[in-house]
Amino acid sequence: MTLFRIENIIKKEVYLHLIFWTLYISYPLLKYTESNYIFIQWITSNSNVPLLLATVYICYYFFFSWRNTYKIPVLLLFFLLMTILGVLFSEYILSLYIYHLENYSYKKHAFGVLGEYILVCLIFYSFYSFKKSYILSNHLRIAELKNLKSQINPHFLFNTLNNIYAYTLTNDAKASELILKLSDNFKYVLNEGKKEKVSIQLDWEHIKDYIYINSLRWEDKITFDVSEDITNNNVLISPLILLTFVENAVKYTSKLKGKNKIAIGLKVSDEKLFFSCVNPYNNAYELTDDWKSSGIGLNNTKKRLALLYPNQHELKIDDQNNQFTVTLKLSLC
Repeated sequence: MTLFRIENIIKKEVYLHLIFWTLYISYPLLKYTESNYIFIQWITSNSNVPLLLATVYICYYFFFSWRNTYKIPVLLLFFLLMTILGVLFSEYILSLYIYHLENYSYKKHAFGVLGEYILVCLIFYSFYSFKKSYILSNHLRIAELKNLKSQINPHFLFNTLNNIYAYTLTNDAKASELILKLSDNFKYVLNEGKKEKVSIQLDWEHIKDYIYINSLRWEDKITFDVSEDITNNNVLISPLILLTFVENAVKYTSKLKGKNKIAIGLKVSDEKLFFSCVNPYNNAYELTDDWKSSGIGLNNTKKRLALLYPNQHELKIDDQNNQFTVTLKLSLC
């Protein structure tokens, strides 16, 4: 888990705790609004708060996570000790403001304090359990994303190397230019591709490099119609998501007969992204086993979008009218 996410969790945890204790300590003020001695009643009602705070946070940062055979008996002894201290401390505070305690019972007071400790500790245990579950789910999410990225990178590099191969066989001068583009792609995948977010400008330049390589490799079979309208180059996106759609379009179109066109468009306005990729589609064309196996690209991207942008994206894939159309609307806020 990244440092940024850890800091966010800590901030949310602190805010939650502050809200709880503010409400807890302020409750007597609401309860005794019409009293002439509201301050004294507020002080005496919260007389046990210092010991309650100590009990809660010792449990929160030690006992809740402690794994020991004797955890239960030790915890019971701890509650008993803190109850005794709480009764003595609150009795002392009460005696400062009330000269004579009528009908006072140590037994009732002790059970009241113990009940208060247990109830508040149970509330904080629910906070602790939620935080633990959230951190665990984030660890699993990050692990799955790393696994998905490991599937993307070799797939892309293999395709690019395959593009260059044809030129190196004939000693074509274009091979050197393609190798230079490939080095840029290596740098992007190995450096930027490992990051959680990159600027849309970097990701789009990477896609255009990939398109350029393929425009040379498939110059007799594929033409590209690329349009862009980016008003904010610094908006951030998870890397290597959009590339998958272009890769799939290129690989499928290269298998078809004749010369075909792939239309790719990107529009970024404020923090909203609209991406489209349209390529020819022949449902009657029989795909090879090698091509079928590469379908992981789209499934991979769907999973990544679900993990990274839940409720922030709309992906549509349509294969009607001899066209394979991908449109993606993405909120990058």
